[in-house]
Amino acid sequence: MFVVLGSAGFGALAASFVMQVSPSVLSVPWYIVTAMLIPMGMAVTFWLKLNDLQADCDGLNREERRRLGYIVEEKLRQVQVGMAFYIVSALFALFLIMIGNNSPAVLSWAIPTLGGLLAISLSSIGFLLAQLREVSQFLVTLKDRLRARKSKAKLKKRLGKPRVN
Repeated sequence: MFVVLGSAGFGALAASFVMQVSPSVLSVPWYIVTAMLIPMGMAVTFWLKLNDLQADCDGLNREERRRLGYIVEEKLRQVQVGMAFYIVSALFALFLIMIGNNSPAVLSWAIPTLGGLLAISLSSIGFLLAQLREVSQFLVTLKDRLRARKSKAKLKKRLGKPRVN
């Protein structure tokens, strides 16, 4: 929560500063909409990886699968909320660009607002990267555990057979 509010405040201050430095150029550039959608690609990647995690749960017992399913569903919900935020903020930015080019009064509050939304979108990249790393590490742990179980089963099988000389 502090990161989101801090990012929004920083983005709004930075955008206000830019507006104060160059007041003659009072328009919202189109690349802000594009920059707001950068985290969208990462969110889609994370969403697909989470769906793969639900399908790739070899080596888990029933209780572990149930717990994993709950965790994955919660993370999917968080990613979907983030994706909705990215889309709504980009559409809002597009709307402000359309009406703001004709009205400097609208731009006076729209630019700091868009700066805050842009900062929130870009700061969420760190969160998404951390979540992707966590999921990847979990998959590696699952595969290592499955490999260890198979190795242990082979060893037990070999130890159970009598030696023939």
